[in-house]
Amino acid sequence: MTSEITNTQKRKSVALDAYQVGLAAQGDVRAFDALYRRWHPKLLRFAHRLMGNADDARDVMQDASLTIARDIHKLREVDRFAAWAYTIVRRRAADHIKDAVRARQVIADLPEPAATKGPETALSLRQALSHLLETDQLMLSLFYVEGLRGTEIAAALGIPLGTVKSRLSTARRKLKTHYENLNGETK
Repeated sequence: MTSEITNTQKRKSVALDAYQVGLAAQGDVRAFDALYRRWHPKLLRFAHRLMGNADDARDVMQDASLTIARDIHKLREVDRFAAWAYTIVRRRAADHIKDAVRARQVIADLPEPAATKGPETALSLRQALSHLLETDQLMLSLFYVEGLRGTEIAAALGIPLGTVKSRLSTARRKLKTHYENLNGETK
């Protein structure tokens, strides 16, 4: 009997999801809000399990929420909302992890201040950044400080993704060179 109740509840939940997804895909904000409020706690717990801490999980959920809201009209099998939403959260978590690894790599690639220099003469990363062009500072800040992905930067600045990638690469190279030059290091 309990199994029948559980199966009936699952069918009702899937039917409610399908109904609300259909309405949300047509632009019904209240239907999307109701759907999102029901699923957000489950998806947030999933993000927390993937990320290992609450702050990163909230960041992942913010990205995932935007993707879900933007792309819900693309979901063709409305009864598969749960699987679709969990996949989006998993992909945003993977993106977040890749971005964190990339940021650590950039920091690791920066040379250490010379051992003979005292802390008062060593150039800080912030000082090196201040010597870059404003556009380079913006690109590095959006990517590493704000945590935006290349596609998000492209959309925010109204430029192609390829341009974002090349500008980021150039800004990284300039930062590293400037940092090394001002600290008297050569490679």
